[in-house]
Amino acid sequence: MLMYDESFVAVMTATKNEATALGARDFGSEHVLLGLLASDDDLTQRVVRSFPGLTTSAVRDAVHGALDDAPHLARLGLSAPDPAVTATTRGAGGAPPRNKHTPELQSALNQATAKWGQLRRTGALPKERKVGSAILWLAVLEPAARASRLLHAMDVDADSVRAAVLGAMVPAGADVPAWPTEPTVGPFTRLVQQVFSRTNVAR
Repeated sequence: MLMYDESFVAVMTATKNEATALGARDFGSEHVLLGLLASDDDLTQRVVRSFPGLTTSAVRDAVHGALDDAPHLARLGLSAPDPAVTATTRGAGGAPPRNKHTPELQSALNQATAKWGQLRRTGALPKERKVGSAILWLAVLEPAARASRLLHAMDVDADSVRAAVLGAMVPAGADVPAWPTEPTVGPFTRLVQQVFSRTNVAR
């Protein structure tokens, strides 16, 4: 049976709180990123130490201001919402999300778990007995994830953040593995992906 550690559970609880506060109906990678930062577990503390601009308030403002969409809106002659204005509408949020992943989050989770599984099989990453917050970090940093695009818009390099995550996962003094580009999917990875997909993907 696949088990989650306390860090994973804490992040998902914080993710639900963040998504609710933002009035979201479904969980996206941006909400998971906020959940990671808000839960502030040991791994997150180690990761963000080198990225002072990577804070919950900065990411919330980027989400509210649609910072990742700003270049596209500018080409259309439109402007993104002002975070200072939209912040006044946050309040306590609406109804809790439906516990469904957006398609972009599900895709990011699938990609990240496949690559993570490959590194575990080759011994480049330790074979932990429980799934922790590291897999959620790796998912939100996938290039196709909205969270990754938000980080880019915030001038935070997702590849550098990923290297920090991987560096925190390996024993002290061990080489930081290169992140795969074309992963193979093994039995353990398929199991993790099945667990992640048990909540219906939002349509």
